[in-house]
Amino acid sequence: MMSILYRNLVLILILVGVTSCGYTLRGNLALNESIEEISVYSSRYSELTNSINILLTNNNIRTSGQKNPSNYRIQIFSESFNRRQLSVNLSGRVNEYEVIYSVEFNISPPSEIGKAENITLYRDYSFDENQVMGNTDREDSIKKEMISTAATLIINKLIAQTNSM
Repeated sequence: MMSILYRNLVLILILVGVTSCGYTLRGNLALNESIEEISVYSSRYSELTNSINILLTNNNIRTSGQKNPSNYRIQIFSESFNRRQLSVNLSGRVNEYEVIYSVEFNISPPSEIGKAENITLYRDYSFDENQVMGNTDREDSIKKEMISTAATLIINKLIAQTNSM
């Protein structure tokens, strides 16, 4: 009887400690609860806007591709991937590449105009000229990871902006 009471007391203390430190499950967004819809748009098709939309809708926030001045707005101005050589071997062939992903975006509060911001991400990978197909798959995987990371960073900026108001 005493061990059950002791176990329950320890469990309650752990739960109180975890919740009081601000712990949330991964993927949960701590957006201001008054936000019901966010406009996310770009002038052309963008995997980044799709990724942002998925993050928001998974957290029960409606998204719109229209510029609605009464909502928070995330506008993607431009995004680009570049690749450069990092190292070459003795025969002059590439050993490593670096993928660079640059995004210019804007987060605007309702009825306001935000300022343009930039995110630049860098990833490198080894290149094997004997496995060209594997290298292409690897680079595509790295690009998808970079898009996901950029979406998370933009959402984190949105969270910081909404919670400061």
